[in-house]
Amino acid sequence: MHPVVSLSPDPAHVLVLGGGDGLAVRELLKHQNIKKITLVDLDPAMTRLAKTHPVLREANDSAFFHPRVKVLNRDAFKFMSDTRQYFDVIIIDLPDPKTVELNRLYTREFYRLCFQQLRPQGFIITQSGSPYYSGKSFECIRRTMVAAGFGVVQMHNQVLTLGEWGWTVGSKSLQEKQLKEALRRLRFEHIPTRWLNAEAMLQMTSFGKRAYFFDPEQEKVEVNTIHNPVLYRYYLNGGWDLY
Repeated sequence: MHPVVSLSPDPAHVLVLGGGDGLAVRELLKHQNIKKITLVDLDPAMTRLAKTHPVLREANDSAFFHPRVKVLNRDAFKFMSDTRQYFDVIIIDLPDPKTVELNRLYTREFYRLCFQQLRPQGFIITQSGSPYYSGKSFECIRRTMVAAGFGVVQMHNQVLTLGEWGWTVGSKSLQEKQLKEALRRLRFEHIPTRWLNAEAMLQMTSFGKRAYFFDPEQEKVEVNTIHNPVLYRYYLNGGWDLY
């Protein structure tokens, strides 16, 4: 479940970049105020598998067959460069930035394209790797989104298949304190979630002593750009041997 959806009173159009398994779309369809979902995934084989494989189709509840959903097999960066559509929410569900090619989908330039195509009250959320195993890359994504103009809040949660994992929420109109307060005021009683509730949101937006994950004062972390692709190096130099 993506909390940014619940922050917007009428998110008519949600864009999902990646997420070719259909699971994010499955959760979005629980929100009746979403009128249209556009999913952009590079690999047609992945989206075809999500439509046809019985295990995936059961897992995503046949989400790609819903009339509110449109699937496009395009490169996410090129799509954002070319599109003239505006969105209320952008959800980025892409692979980790472990290569230079994937790194560009986490750059200031890419987030700036997203910023430009979001409506004034729009929100964005991206998966951000592990704040525990790769704290520098987690912090780099935050700083890069701020450099693109977003007010941001970082989130984390224990995922059984991934361990301690992180996300970054961005807003065009709210700064960090306002956004965090808005996230913590969310209620989910009217949405059929299996786990997420107000108590879980409080935990996900709390880090305790940040130095446990990463102390940004100890070491300089740069903004990730196309011409200075630092993020994938931070990611590869993370503590993945402990993973």
